Amino acid sequence: MTEEDTVWLHQAIQKLASRQAKFTDRAFWLALDEVVREQDQRHDQLGGEVDGRTWSPDRW
Repeated sequence: MTEEDTVWLHQAIQKLASRQAKFTDRAFWLALDEVVREQDQRHDQLGGEVDGRTWSPDRW
């Protein structure tokens, strides 16, 4: 997912959360937003690890 997609998804989830009248529904959307953020961070970290291993001959 590109950074632009991640920003769009975050904004869409925030909009949906703000429209919820029930606390439990709002909590669901906010938890989903947190999962999306964590997955994006893990994706970036794994990409960096692959790049690091590619350029480090002692880790081949």
